[in-house]
Amino acid sequence: MTVTLRLESSADEAFLRHLIVETVAEEWGAVAWPEPMRSHLLEVQYAARRQSRRVDFPDATGRVIQADEESAGWVVTASLPHEMHIVDIMILPKMRGRGIGTAAIQTVLSTAAHAGKPVRLSVNRMNRGATRLYERLGFRKIGEDEGQYFMERDLTTITPRRRR
Repeated sequence: MTVTLRLESSADEAFLRHLIVETVAEEWGAVAWPEPMRSHLLEVQYAARRQSRRVDFPDATGRVIQADEESAGWVVTASLPHEMHIVDIMILPKMRGRGIGTAAIQTVLSTAAHAGKPVRLSVNRMNRGATRLYERLGFRKIGEDEGQYFMERDLTTITPRRRR
């Protein structure tokens, strides 16, 4: 399987809405919620997720993750003065477990290594699958609060991939 990242565009909005709503519904167990409450609350979460990224990381770049040219996920990164920050990453539930997230993160790690920056992120403490993935990829916990772990992959553990 070939995994690539391409800049998001306005043409991706329907896919991103579907991805975010499906991801949030799964995270919150909202599948069993009654309609129209479910739709309304998931739409509010979609809008909040999109808006908070623009406010918290105004210069962040969103990329659609493609697996064999099929849209499979989304990664948002911010290149800050002293770090590359993974703001958000989501993979469609039906596409998980295929190495797509790993490949996308490895692309970010390679970009950061070329820029000479560590990679940092935060992850929901309840998202054990994501935490295990990050640890497997060499991230270590550098802090935490009630809801999040703060993680970092140091430059000494990153080997840049050759650019073609």
